Amino acid sequence: MTAMLQAQIELLLRDNMGWSANIIGSKEIGRAVEKRMVERNLTDLQTYLQQLQISTQEIEALIELLIVPETWFFRDWEPFVFLEKYVKSEWLLKLNYRPLRVLSVPCSSGEEPYSIAMSLFNAGLMSNQFQIDAVDISKTSLDRAREAIYGSNSFRVKNLEFQSRYFTQFDNKYHLRDSVKNAVNFMYGNLVAPNFLSDKNPYDVIFCRNVLIYFDDAARVKAMETLNSLLRNEGLLFLGHAEQGQLLTSCFISIQHPFAFAYRKIENNNSELKNQQKVANKNQQLTSSPEAKSWREQKNNSPQKSDSLPKSPKTIEPIIKQENPEIRTIFTRDTVTPNQEKIKSQPSNQTSNYHLEQARKLADLGQLSEAASICENYLKTHSNSVEAYILLGEVYQGKGMEKQAEQCFQKAIYLAPNNYDALLHLTLLAEHRGDTAKAAALRRRIQRLEKS
Repeated sequence: MTAMLQAQIELLLRDNMGWSANIIGSKEIGRAVEKRMVERNLTDLQTYLQQLQISTQEIEALIELLIVPETWFFRDWEPFVFLEKYVKSEWLLKLNYRPLRVLSVPCSSGEEPYSIAMSLFNAGLMSNQFQIDAVDISKTSLDRAREAIYGSNSFRVKNLEFQSRYFTQFDNKYHLRDSVKNAVNFMYGNLVAPNFLSDKNPYDVIFCRNVLIYFDDAARVKAMETLNSLLRNEGLLFLGHAEQGQLLTSCFISIQHPFAFAYRKIENNNSELKNQQKVANKNQQLTSSPEAKSWREQKNNSPQKSDSLPKSPKTIEPIIKQENPEIRTIFTRDTVTPNQEKIKSQPSNQTSNYHLEQARKLADLGQLSEAASICENYLKTHSNSVEAYILLGEVYQGKGMEKQAEQCFQKAIYLAPNNYDALLHLTLLAEHRGDTAKAAALRRRIQRLEKS
């Protein structure tokens, strides 16, 4: 009886949120239900199910317990580098007389849409030249976003130049300045709900990262159809690193900017091939600027001017379809938490760093076999290098060798039990293969690290 009632609750969550119980985890849902029953002074699961069926407020309360707001400013970095370059190299050249419209969904506690706003300011836009709508299903997260006061856990990237420019510190908290705070319009909404934002004008740019992976198949299709309808032709869509396979491939082409995970919408009509070439030419202008520098150099160094993010990296020319089967899925490599252990190579010298740097550059160019070979040879003489194991694991992941990738991340954890990047990689791999119990345990481990 209990299992049947639990299944009905999971079905209710799926119908309302699109969430797959296989991804979220039945045990996680069960714990959240038990907590709500205690708070409501209920002892009968059937009675609680009835409350869920008639009370929107109770569904929202249960959802709040299941949401994990895992985000930080300029998460993954490169999407914002590319957004700034897009504005400078394409949007401003159009001499548009209307604002650039951007959507962030889900926006969580505001770090992403505020990062978008800072990027647009850095690109030279004034506040009246863009509009940012930020939507989330969690009212608690929206309240935090509107408050715009953040702790150190929201600042995990290496380059924190933006922190001093856009925040004012009071004790151990950082208060976002009004110029950025007022640039974002927050609203409550459900991406898979009927008529989601149907009253809004189309957007030029949509960020929808790290949510599709939690949906079941039907909800993913629904969400992608909704995003497609909300995005203008030739608009940009940014997805999470694990969500590239969710695209409606006939409607989008990839922009070959490493780790931006950006896609351009193409017109779906009889002149599609002509339009694809037109869009590909635009992508080439954006990603092959002669002034572009090494991606890794830009990520590891602060910008020379205080009002700009790093320049965009030099990348390969865009193509309509990915011809290289070794599609890159390397991610979150340059983020660091306050709890993350310092990575040390053995020995640590300029020659050792040079080899890993070369491997990264080859991986960025899609030459994954060559990058793997360098890492493997490096580890023969540097067997305690956490950094090398993580990099090799990312390369293996890009080659589709998930078992070998997992082994590398596990070796990194053996050497550095509190390494954030390795734990996150293992979590995502577990989720991808449907091992929800292991994924949930790893996520709890990450959360304990962040709280310690």
